Amino acid sequence: MSAARLPRARVQLTRGRGRRAAARSPHPLIGLAAGDQPVYLTPADGHLLVAAPGGMGHTTVLRALGAQALAAGAHVDIIDVHTSEHPWAEGMEDVTYVHEPDAVHRHLMDLAHQARSRAELGAPGPARLLLVENHGTTDVLCNHFADPRPNGVPLDALTAVLAHGRLAGIQVVLACCEPPRALGHVVRNLFTTRLLAEPTDRTWRIAGVRGQDQPPSAPWRPGLWHHLDRTGTRLVQAAHLSDQDATALARPAPPRRRSAPRTVKESTR
Repeated sequence: MSAARLPRARVQLTRGRGRRAAARSPHPLIGLAAGDQPVYLTPADGHLLVAAPGGMGHTTVLRALGAQALAAGAHVDIIDVHTSEHPWAEGMEDVTYVHEPDAVHRHLMDLAHQARSRAELGAPGPARLLLVENHGTTDVLCNHFADPRPNGVPLDALTAVLAHGRLAGIQVVLACCEPPRALGHVVRNLFTTRLLAEPTDRTWRIAGVRGQDQPPSAPWRPGLWHHLDRTGTRLVQAAHLSDQDATALARPAPPRRRSAPRTVKESTR
């Protein structure tokens, strides 16, 4: 792939072209493609899979999307097993942050119930973005039991959220190193947008778009992803956002109150 078709090497969400692109849409900016074309995550894009080897930027993508969604007034759920990859969101209003496997299972079951009910009624609730962090989470999704069957594993509840969520106003972003076998049918049928970094043959078979050839390798650099949807494949440089800037974006400072004008009394002398 020629250098002329590569996106710019760095996209900052808080300044420059990244900031201007983000300001042009109410939807979260994923990043910029070649020619500084903005790529957003809209409700029409459906659920997003983010798959890459560890250390390639899953958390950066989730952080940028979550902070922008909060700034736009959505509720954000973060599933982050055993770690705290998103300290910027801890204790924040309109964020549900879940760590423990039992709590993950019960929270996903509750979201699945909400999604089914709202979808059946045709009454989507407020916009909600569910971020599933990479580290250790897929193991919990596939193997943890909070209750005896028939409640199953958390993946069963997540599948219900994915199946009914779009009609209920819930959008899911799932990050993983490589989709495990148990996620194969979920990825193929319920995710309609993907971000893949250096996909292996196996990852492409599971997470690629049917009918599209695996793209040629691109020069590796931090934040460079293959963005796949039904319209095709493009290289995108993901927008970068630090923890401090994410907190500021998601919880902007209240406007400063203008002080009342002082009244100057006339002298009686």
